[in-house]
Amino acid sequence: MPSYKLTYFNARGRAELTRLLFAYNGTAFEDARIQGEEWSKLKPNTPWGSLPILEVDGKMLGQSIAIARYVAKAMGLAGKGDMDQAIADSIVDAGMDMLTAVVKCKFETDEAKKAELKKNFDEKTLPAYLQNMSKQLGKNKYFVGDSVTWADLAVFSMWEMIPENDLCHDNLKEHRSRIEKLPKIAAYLAKRPKTDF
Repeated sequence: MPSYKLTYFNARGRAELTRLLFAYNGTAFEDARIQGEEWSKLKPNTPWGSLPILEVDGKMLGQSIAIARYVAKAMGLAGKGDMDQAIADSIVDAGMDMLTAVVKCKFETDEAKKAELKKNFDEKTLPAYLQNMSKQLGKNKYFVGDSVTWADLAVFSMWEMIPENDLCHDNLKEHRSRIEKLPKIAAYLAKRPKTDF
């Protein structure tokens, strides 16, 4: 079995999907959470000058979605065929679009621009995202096929950034509950470090 080391800041952020994939599969991995001074030393030695990075038996991979997709495939969570994999990928990509909007709001330093970004997110981006996700899920238990894929865990990771009362679609609330109650996910959530983002 390969040795996995995931390096990111002490935050959920762009590494949480990969952590959830490892947790769901019950796969051991080193969860290296670094601070600012450690990052400045590590940065020149990363593939893209960014985090997260995943080391698999010492070989380094960068870019959060490439890492998560690799782990999903290795764990059998990418989807059962080419079409299911493409659908799962599209759901993950839509989630990354929403994450990008969240990050813009969170890290904008100009207060007037931040307020404008937040207003646009609350009134346009989030409602459209939720409507589209509700439509994709429909009456199904999972987003793709009849079992958990990385798309379900990616969407769940997004749910953690959205207050539960904003999940105005019953099927999305049920999905969130279904995923967080999966035994290995529940165990992971109970023991992971508490972080703001």
